Amino acid sequence: MSNYSIKDLEQLSGIKAHTLRIWEQRYDILKPTRTDTNIRTYDDVDLKLVLNIALLKEHGYKISEIAQMSAESMAREVMVISDKQMNYPDQIHALTISMLDLDEERFEKIISTNTLQFGFENMMINIIHPFLSRIGTLWMTGSIGPAQEHFISNLIRQKIIVAIDGQLPSLKVGAKNISCFYLRENYMRLVYCLPIIWCVRDKIR
Repeated sequence: MSNYSIKDLEQLSGIKAHTLRIWEQRYDILKPTRTDTNIRTYDDVDLKLVLNIALLKEHGYKISEIAQMSAESMAREVMVISDKQMNYPDQIHALTISMLDLDEERFEKIISTNTLQFGFENMMINIIHPFLSRIGTLWMTGSIGPAQEHFISNLIRQKIIVAIDGQLPSLKVGAKNISCFYLRENYMRLVYCLPIIWCVRDKIR
């Protein structure tokens, strides 16, 4: 389980540290542990809670209402919202939670929904790219472990490979054939680039 500072929560959720402290005192929503020097530290459960609160607030819920929800009811509300059309930051929040939970099914649903709604390219530019930046921040601060990083990066990699395989070649008269080679672990691999190389073996014998 990872540990987060209040600044980590602020950066990841967009909720100011001052606001988080007020909520902690007024509504007893967060219950951080404290170091010997009285510095607040938070765990994965706290991070998911803050991300869920941020999402609910962006969709019109008042903090006084959220404070009365159980963890289960809050999760249900978030699921209902995430099944509807959401903006890009909402989707990045949802992906972050799926990564923390190692929830592949949730990841698949988020990616499929956004690909259908926005198209694969827009989804990659507006959701996955900022999400990868967030992962980088989490990794650099030690907020996520190797298992979580490998889990989500491999899923994204699979989606990119499937999308590339699904592309139809756009052949043009007179298009040049491109052969790319690179060495890896003492063997050579031919990488096919667009436009598709129909036959290069005669050229490389």
